[in-house]
Amino acid sequence: MAGKTRNTMIVQARRKTEELAAKRREREATLHSLATDYHAATMMAEAGVEEAERQAAELIATAKKNAAAAIDDAKETVRKMLATGETRQGIAELLDVSVSYVRSIDVATPKKAKAGTGAPTVEAQESEESGSVGVVSGHEGSDH
Repeated sequence: MAGKTRNTMIVQARRKTEELAAKRREREATLHSLATDYHAATMMAEAGVEEAERQAAELIATAKKNAAAAIDDAKETVRKMLATGETRQGIAELLDVSVSYVRSIDVATPKKAKAGTGAPTVEAQESEESGSVGVVSGHEGSDH
């Protein structure tokens, strides 16, 4: 009987080992599936951030281009104001900017464009400005 008991014990041990191995394989399969889910989620997160960064860069580039166009429009408006014969000082006060800013736009305007606008010459504007140096609410004739 000892032989049967030993054989029975070996069979029982094999069954137990097979059950434990099956549970281990099942757990391993679950862990592999979860690891795949983890890696897929992190890859999606990275891809989402990369796409958002790409879109943000496009938006910033477009905004900068639009801002540059708007600044050009603003400068053109200052040129038109200068073409009316208004002084740099007067335009600066109207726009609440410095006279040097208005001067920088005026100086950057090509001479041919100035001549064709019917605006006074640079010398005439400067003499007009120097004759009207008065104190106007904190400006005191400074260039800011």
